[in-house]
Amino acid sequence: MKKILFIGGMVFLVLGLAGAGLADPLEELLDEFSREYEALKPPTPYSSVSSDYKLGQAALGTLYTTKALGLLYQQNKQLAAKYDEMLRKYDQIIEQNKEIIRMLSIIVKRSAPREEPLPGQ
Repeated sequence: MKKILFIGGMVFLVLGLAGAGLADPLEELLDEFSREYEALKPPTPYSSVSSDYKLGQAALGTLYTTKALGLLYQQNKQLAAKYDEMLRKYDQIIEQNKEIIRMLSIIVKRSAPREEPLPGQ
């Protein structure tokens, strides 16, 4: 029963991570940055402000880099929490397996035929 629950949990985790990848907030942030970055360019190459937009693009790049780092930090915290939970579950399974091995060892010792000493020993 526990094996089925564990396998079901792993499948749910994999599908959950795959589903989260479909609506990636980082990808949305990068798309938004690309649109705003391109919007800062002057309409013609002969604009009188042909160099002013570069400072705006640099500032915009800094802003979105900071936003992206914040998003990555949040995603990393969530992933670390999931891994910690998985490690706790693995530790629990290891302890259960040790207990099963101990019990099986006791059963084997009790059910093994006892050898009688040979005459003269």
